[in-house]
Amino acid sequence: MKWPKRRRAAGPVARSRGSWVARSVVYGSVVQVSGVTGDVSVAGGEPPLYRVEVFPQARTRLTVEEARAQPARLLLARQGVVPFTGRAAELARLTRWRDGAPPVSVLLLHGSGGQGKTRLAARFAARSREAGWDVLQARHASDPAPVGPALVGPAAVEPAALRPTAVGPAARRADKTGTGVLMVADYAERWPVADLLELIRDAARQEGRPARVLLVARPAGAWWQPLANRLDRMGLEAQQLRLSTLADDPITSAGDLFAAAREQFAAALEAPEAHGVTPPSVVLSKDSGFRSVLAIHMAALAAVDRVRRSPAQAPAGLDTPAQFSAYLLNRERDHWQTLHANGRVTTPPDTLGRAVYTAALTGAMTYQDGRAALTAIDACRDGDAARLFTDHAAPYPSSTPHAGTVLEPLYPDVLAEDFIALTTPGHEVEDYAPDPWATGAARRLLAGKGGLPGWPRHAFYALASASARWPHLAEHELAPLYLTQLELVLESHDDDAVRLGLTVLATLPTSVLQRIRVPNPLPGFAGCVSFAAISAGVTCGMLADGEDPGIEDPGVENLDDEDPYERARAYLRHAERIALTGSTEDSLAAIDQTLAILLPLPADERVLRRVKALKERVLEALDRTEEADQE
Repeated sequence: MKWPKRRRAAGPVARSRGSWVARSVVYGSVVQVSGVTGDVSVAGGEPPLYRVEVFPQARTRLTVEEARAQPARLLLARQGVVPFTGRAAELARLTRWRDGAPPVSVLLLHGSGGQGKTRLAARFAARSREAGWDVLQARHASDPAPVGPALVGPAAVEPAALRPTAVGPAARRADKTGTGVLMVADYAERWPVADLLELIRDAARQEGRPARVLLVARPAGAWWQPLANRLDRMGLEAQQLRLSTLADDPITSAGDLFAAAREQFAAALEAPEAHGVTPPSVVLSKDSGFRSVLAIHMAALAAVDRVRRSPAQAPAGLDTPAQFSAYLLNRERDHWQTLHANGRVTTPPDTLGRAVYTAALTGAMTYQDGRAALTAIDACRDGDAARLFTDHAAPYPSSTPHAGTVLEPLYPDVLAEDFIALTTPGHEVEDYAPDPWATGAARRLLAGKGGLPGWPRHAFYALASASARWPHLAEHELAPLYLTQLELVLESHDDDAVRLGLTVLATLPTSVLQRIRVPNPLPGFAGCVSFAAISAGVTCGMLADGEDPGIEDPGVENLDDEDPYERARAYLRHAERIALTGSTEDSLAAIDQTLAILLPLPADERVLRRVKALKERVLEALDRTEEADQE
């Protein structure tokens, strides 16, 4: 039986789906065939949307030898080495949301990397399970982690028992006697918005029980507001909870967090001499680099491991987040060197590092996709990929060993992003030598992606997130994607997660922004959200710096930030661009900003007519959208 792939239609698709089922795959539509023999080709089959799994409860434990070889593994949320602390207000807020009256409700838990979102979600999931709720997690179909038996061959069809419409003994339906069902979706910003909507629509099919969808993400930017607006039009409640730094929690402090982590890491590494290590003054100084839990834990881990290895030497030279990352990443390099010296791997450490770099961009992939990625990024020759996969799995084994995936990335995500930054030339961290190979590596990977679905989403996020903290990446790696390969960015419009990276444009130097050209798309342009984010980033940077970033608009000179008419026209151009894409709410917001500037001024009739005509068109489009939603 062959299931041809095709793009999903933009609107709702008739389907037969019921309650969520653990260890199952949810498809866009369901086709059941029985009583036939021989090959069958089914036209109109839909690709899978997401996988449903029981939210994990068990924690793995590292041996002392494993922890000493790769100390960074002690930072993983699934290890739970440092006990959960604080967040009483956030847990109370999540509990009120869960126990609220609406039958279906969505909450976005968001915050910058390293703030403890995953740990908080896991604690809330455990408490919800104790309160009688069934707790599941959703993984997007582009994540290669398996659910149920592995599939073999391109024409393999998953057993009917794994489909929500045909539940068999291999799939366990959530306990219908539970109080309700809580679905957790981590990395929600990496999901296409259309697939998030399908997940949320499925929440209404939980056979009369209350359903809660907890989305966990870093940003709540351009991708969230259109989704929240859509949910509002569907009559579904959508809330958000921004996770601030735990160092600001009333019952904790940076010093307390460091001390708690130090004790646990010293025990895990069997380093009693490290129990007296004091936090570096920079950790206690309210430096912006140490406002996340992970940054403080990384500082504690690096200090403890440094003392364990050199008891007579004080942990000097570890004063910045970059230096703590460099220390832990150098310890990873030490491990690769040891593996190579002992003959456990044949790949030289530099080449192994290129595989680690590739994995940090792509995430875990199937064997075939991984081989194509290594070739595209020029990490090795195609014929050497198999050996590199085997050697890479020695320090970074697959988290799902029966999935057949390769290139398990370095974790935590923030450390992997720092690895991208420190491996790429242009930084000023003396203790970490970059690899010239990494210059342009992300662009090589994306240019050679060959239509593989997971690459743009994960790679753009990793590169953009790292660029937000490492200026040399923003200017020399991320910006060139927009300066020379804008078509590559826009053609990834199905990957809504790309929008996170586009917001970095607003922070780039004006000299870089001036070289960016943002063409007007055609009406109905498929990359509407990505284009709107590019336009917003350029407009924001232009208005902040007082210079025109070079948006192509005949007759428009450099922006004079002292001229309110110029500022109004900048907002108007932005409103016109995103109106072409169908983003009506964002266009109306830009129109309102234009009018707020123009109305107190002597009338410029030509510009006012242009604004009013645009607003009428946008309002008409909004009315048509609302009517369609009500049908």
